[in-house]
Amino acid sequence: MHIPTRVGGRSRSPALHVALLVLALAALILPVATEQAGAFGVPLQTGIDVGTSGPEADHTLAHVRAVGAQFLRQTFAWDQIAPRTPPPGFEPANPDDPAYRWGNVDRAIAATVARGLTPFIGIGDPPVWGQSPPGAGEDSPDPSQLALFAHAFAARYDGSRSGLPWIRYWEVWNEPNASYFLQPQIQENRIVSVGTYRTMVSDFAAAVHGVRPDNVVIGGALFPNGLRRSNVTAIAPLEFVRDLFCLSAGPHPRRTCSTQVNVDAVSIHPYTSGGPSTPPANPDNVWIDNLGSLTSLVQAAQRLGTLVSAHPAQVWVTEFSWATNPPNPKGVPAQLEQRWVAETLYRSWRAGIGVFNWYSLRDERLATPPQQVGLYFECPRGIYCDKPKPAAAAFRFPFVAYTSAKHRVLVWGRTPVGAPGRVQIQWLQGRRWQKLATLKTDGDGIFTARPSLPRGANPKSALLRAVQSGGGASPSFSLHRTPDILVTPFGT
Repeated sequence: MHIPTRVGGRSRSPALHVALLVLALAALILPVATEQAGAFGVPLQTGIDVGTSGPEADHTLAHVRAVGAQFLRQTFAWDQIAPRTPPPGFEPANPDDPAYRWGNVDRAIAATVARGLTPFIGIGDPPVWGQSPPGAGEDSPDPSQLALFAHAFAARYDGSRSGLPWIRYWEVWNEPNASYFLQPQIQENRIVSVGTYRTMVSDFAAAVHGVRPDNVVIGGALFPNGLRRSNVTAIAPLEFVRDLFCLSAGPHPRRTCSTQVNVDAVSIHPYTSGGPSTPPANPDNVWIDNLGSLTSLVQAAQRLGTLVSAHPAQVWVTEFSWATNPPNPKGVPAQLEQRWVAETLYRSWRAGIGVFNWYSLRDERLATPPQQVGLYFECPRGIYCDKPKPAAAAFRFPFVAYTSAKHRVLVWGRTPVGAPGRVQIQWLQGRRWQKLATLKTDGDGIFTARPSLPRGANPKSALLRAVQSGGGASPSFSLHRTPDILVTPFGT
């Protein structure tokens, strides 16, 4: 549901909120215990989706660092960089063509890297001549023209130019399985968007890998739900991925064609109606609860040779959030969201997610459409006086604890920015925190164990937390299971 950056601004169509009114509430399911180093052996890193242009850029980036993010997702409008009308002799694959306007991009990327953040780039809003056919609309990009522009973009940031960093991570379009961003989806009762997108990914990957083979191409950015409505058509993400990589349905996919797609990761926007343990009614939709189904499908595609990458392909979450109350009366209570965020990151780690990206940094004022999905409450006087939501602390230092067997508890957490070291697990006895266990993290700041609760600790309601050696504490986490509530991601 991300909209490309246009001089620092973005908006969402009200139809996007309608599309997310897909409720399928179920009883809260206690997460299955695991103590391996990620269910798919992948470390979990975090990022934020936010524009960094304008006078508030420095404060924006400071906020991003404060919530422990490592990545910054930045989507740039193609028509703001390329000429409105190509002049004679224009070379779209040449980053040094004088018709290109890179100034705002250079400044945004430089500020991002200066803050120690890793940028990954998305492209949207093609110019009229970059549409297929020309003038068809921003949701109809020309794959060949997109590839030429991607080559120019990647070549400018290949690390060989003085003062310009290497950008390694490139995402191909946004929600191509939904008619909001790619049309047509269906023609004559036949899905056609998959074929269009397969061409887009293949051409894009050839261009970006042609600049540097070690660049990473991320396909997908998938809308979470399949929809058939008068104003929107969306192909369910698992159905889309199966078609993209020519895989059969069922628990044991087989190859159905000879097609190969060169891509290094597949991304998803698993917006969830309800809490992180709420399953979607349609099993081909992807929410937090069933993220692992996408990871398994991507692994199957690579194993069967329809997904081709020089490295084990990853799955990324490149957009996710909930609206909160306050300020949105239909949002998730802010304190409950803190718990949901910690659980979401734990479930994502279990599902093998490589990068988890939050959309977005700060709330917007109540308006149409409302967007109170940030990690910061918006201050009317500006970003300078924004206050972090409770969820910001859980995003920075997620920690969960669940009753396991007998008097044992499963604990899991990730230190801020994934810093390795030691953590102390504590439980609240009266008004004092007492030591329960000391754990060593792995190299990515992940820790997990099954310590025993001491006598006197209530296995149904005890409060636990993690304290980083030489650092701060995670939010506390109660062993009391909270009931799910009716809520949509954007509080509509």
